[in-house]
Amino acid sequence: MTFAAVIDGDTIETSAGTVRIIGIDTPERGECGYDEASAALGRLVSVGDPLVLSLPAAQNDRDDYGRMLRSVATADGTDLGRVQIDAGNAVARYDSSDGYPAHPLEAEYRAAQTAVLDADRNVVTAACQGGAAPAPSLGVSWWQAYSSCTKLSRNEAGHPTGPFDRDDPSQAAIYEWFAYGTGNNGDGDGDGLACE
Repeated sequence: MTFAAVIDGDTIETSAGTVRIIGIDTPERGECGYDEASAALGRLVSVGDPLVLSLPAAQNDRDDYGRMLRSVATADGTDLGRVQIDAGNAVARYDSSDGYPAHPLEAEYRAAQTAVLDADRNVVTAACQGGAAPAPSLGVSWWQAYSSCTKLSRNEAGHPTGPFDRDDPSQAAIYEWFAYGTGNNGDGDGDGLACE
């Protein structure tokens, strides 16, 4: 199995199909922390990297959206769910504590989490707690109006079409959006330039 793209902070595309990572939940698109949670996965794995997908005993094979439910680790054993928990990007959720099948790491995830659920059951990452200013919603920055480099290249508004360099502070946020935030992996060759 190999990595193909980040969909969001708890969902990835692989050579075997779309995978929802078991036992975690991250912010939805447009919520504070969404971009950071998505980017965190994109920094761990690149297109073509091998992944280890496992289905713990008694787990459901797929969710209501048809996505495979799996624990996901890199070839060196780094657990993607635990990375998101440790970074404060995810809560431990959809496990035996809230009516879903148990998984082997749920107690560990719950003990380590610093993100929380708000009154509406939305994920509030560690960075978004305590009066932190909310992240701008989609559409606030011009580049967030484009869901892929291809769509950006067709823009008629005069927006720059790239490439965007992750090492240039004036372009880093744009790079992050197209490389990780859209789910379309705008830096497919991993050279630090998106939309080239």
